[in-house]
Amino acid sequence: MGSQSRRPTRVPLLTARHKALLLSWARQLYHWTVDGWKHVAWSDESRFQLYRTDARVRGTIQSGEASVMVWDVCSWCDMGLLIRLETTLTGDRYLSILPDHLHSFMSIVHSDGLGQFQQDNATPHAWRVATKWLQEHYSDLDTSIGHP
Repeated sequence: MGSQSRRPTRVPLLTARHKALLLSWARQLYHWTVDGWKHVAWSDESRFQLYRTDARVRGTIQSGEASVMVWDVCSWCDMGLLIRLETTLTGDRYLSILPDHLHSFMSIVHSDGLGQFQQDNATPHAWRVATKWLQEHYSDLDTSIGHP
């Protein structure tokens, strides 16, 4: 039928540089208390497979999409709306999410002005235009921008 299957390439999840950066970040925030962490909002995206597969079962899915990708922001006291992403997150797509979803979440959940927005260094998050938007709206969002 022309179907092929491939095994994913095995690569290290964290390089030595990544580990050093994470350790440095953790040491900087070592003194934080639980109350301090209650003011942090996190965002990330994730892909979920709709059909379970393992190494022994291979084949094709006839029903169309086999996974769904979502983005969300959350903090100690609340979660934002789950945003379905039609495609993989790009810098442009991330920039379209920030004003509508991050802004409203931070202004409602962290209205005391003590909220901090934390994200990882994924390519869309570190995209220069998205970083610039976050810096320009720093006071509007009442957040500090960090990268663990």
